Amino acid sequence: LLISCMLLSFSAFAQTIVEVNSNITSNTTWTPNNIYILKGTNFIYVTNNAVLTVEPGTLVKGDPAALVVTRGSKLIAEGLAHKPIVFTSAKPAGQRAAGDWGGIVLLGSAKVNCPGGECTIEGGVDPVLGKYGGTDDASSVGSLKYVRIEFAGIAFNPNNETNGLTMG
Repeated sequence: LLISCMLLSFSAFAQTIVEVNSNITSNTTWTPNNIYILKGTNFIYVTNNAVLTVEPGTLVKGDPAALVVTRGSKLIAEGLAHKPIVFTSAKPAGQRAAGDWGGIVLLGSAKVNCPGGECTIEGGVDPVLGKYGGTDDASSVGSLKYVRIEFAGIAFNPNNETNGLTMG
């Protein structure tokens, strides 16, 4: 009976690994009962005006992909002081280092001082999906509260990199 209770307790706290290897094109919620791994060599895009909501206490690992929130889409990642949201390297603890994964890239629609009113963010992103700027100064790409970004910032191309948090 004791072993059964221990197994039930353990399974109640077990987290499922969810590999994210394609773009997010519709409203999606990530929950703390899963560990999300951004797979791929480059980028996972939030597109199509989708909202990605990340709940408090959720763990997201880059392997080594970056998360790119395109114009019109949003990232709502509002952790709590006692339940932060952590974006980190997919490497094992003790083997993680700066530059293990791409980080978070937020692309807005406010006015910018680039020719034609829009720019392409650096880092090797898709030249269409990586655009930022426009005419909507009231636009929002979402919100980040009690979010920790670790071991991020990678040069996907020489002298053309993302940072832990890249904003355009």
